[in-house]
Amino acid sequence: MTKRKDSGIEILTSPKESSKKATKKRSIEVPNAKSIVLQDMGYPFRAKGDPRTTGLEIDSEDLFADYAREQWMGTIVREGLYLFDRYIMPDYAFQVLEVAPKESIISKETKIHLQSQSTATESISIRLVTLDEVVGHEPIKRKCRLILEYLQNPVKFGEWAPRAILFYGPPGTGKTMTAQAVANQAKAKIFFAKASDLIGVHVGDGGRRISTLFDDARKNSPSIIFIDELDAIGLTRSFQSIRGDVSEVVTALLGELDQTAEASGVVVIGATNALPLIDPAIKNRFDTVFEFALPNLEERLCILQYYSKRLPLKIEIDLQEVAKMTDGLSGRDLRDRILKESLHIAISDESSTITSEIVRGVLDKVKPKSHLDYMI
Repeated sequence: MTKRKDSGIEILTSPKESSKKATKKRSIEVPNAKSIVLQDMGYPFRAKGDPRTTGLEIDSEDLFADYAREQWMGTIVREGLYLFDRYIMPDYAFQVLEVAPKESIISKETKIHLQSQSTATESISIRLVTLDEVVGHEPIKRKCRLILEYLQNPVKFGEWAPRAILFYGPPGTGKTMTAQAVANQAKAKIFFAKASDLIGVHVGDGGRRISTLFDDARKNSPSIIFIDELDAIGLTRSFQSIRGDVSEVVTALLGELDQTAEASGVVVIGATNALPLIDPAIKNRFDTVFEFALPNLEERLCILQYYSKRLPLKIEIDLQEVAKMTDGLSGRDLRDRILKESLHIAISDESSTITSEIVRGVLDKVKPKSHLDYMI
């Protein structure tokens, strides 16, 4: 790639003939940097609709250091300063996290290290939930305990490894929470991806993102790839013919699922709210399909009891009564739409407890969801 002409740099230098003298003069006033730690920050802007930056992956730190020194030689740096890679359009930003001495100039001897932001964004910081906290869904939890054993000892299973499972059901029924719990108990890294974010803007983007996702998971095994909203890309062929970009992602996903070795220590969990829309070719790549149904009366009571213990204020209403009045609500609804909303009202009213009147008022406003039917 050709370097852009007339691009500004952090320090203005003299014409070519006198640049060496200017550097010598500066070097007397400012010491050479011994080491610098950079973090990739991404682009300063993006066109509306373009995907967010996913970070950089460096194959050779020594090679990156030479590349960076060649570009920023002679630049005075300090903590917090932004450096821009002029070879990439738009300019790609790096922030100086550490520099020794504190204000110094980049030279041929400067050691440059990269702390990639991508490693911090691949996985989500979550509260450490366990399978015991997942209410109901006993057949699913039994399968997840098998996955847990596989992640701890992939070689044991050989060709019978549980490599991919598909969760389906209404939003808020515990699909993501269950995947988190398995990853936590296995001490495995979990890679979250919304299927819609895997669709690229340009030809080849979608396939490249799928490949990168699976490559990163294999490098960090044992790991779990959790693909949410799978129906956004795993559409039946009739829909794929309309969306060429989706077809590209589906092809790449099928290829990666087939190439994931039994002893790789990688498990793929897909999640969808619309199982009938999933392409049979994708559905068949999953070992098992599990339904996350809405909680029954007993499960709703358990969910309410579990979360009410964590409320900062005492709740006065009989939870059995609340459970009977919330048929059709998910676990997330019970937590966020009932308990959380009641707590917020109590705090706003400066009440020392969550009274039964407050909870009944919230219940009157909340209508249980109707079941969604998907037609093809």
